[in-house]
Amino acid sequence: MNKKKIDEPKQAEQAVSNVRSYFTKEIVDKMSEMSAKEMESTLKAMVSSREWIALLKYTSMRTPLLDATLRSTNPTENPHIISWSQGAMAGLCDIENYIIDLNSSKQEVEEENTNESPEGKI
Repeated sequence: MNKKKIDEPKQAEQAVSNVRSYFTKEIVDKMSEMSAKEMESTLKAMVSSREWIALLKYTSMRTPLLDATLRSTNPTENPHIISWSQGAMAGLCDIENYIIDLNSSKQEVEEENTNESPEGKI
């Protein structure tokens, strides 16, 4: 009987992630220093930047792929894939919607102020 030697990996393979290593102490400190008002102001200003268009483009490229995954995945065999896809899609839409809402609320408040009579309302 001839036994074949099976090569086993010396180390368990780990997923390489740049995300964890990105959040250095310096980045975390900067996040802590930023107030919510400053964050909202910065995100509002983003709408007039090229970065905003890049974010919208990324979202528009990613959404059809996630949608295709949702529509083609068997829910009884792979419910975790559906759940992951739904979460990814919600995350993509959340930041986009938040920035749009920040900017639309500014316009709505301005419109409300211009529509009021000088005497006010009772």
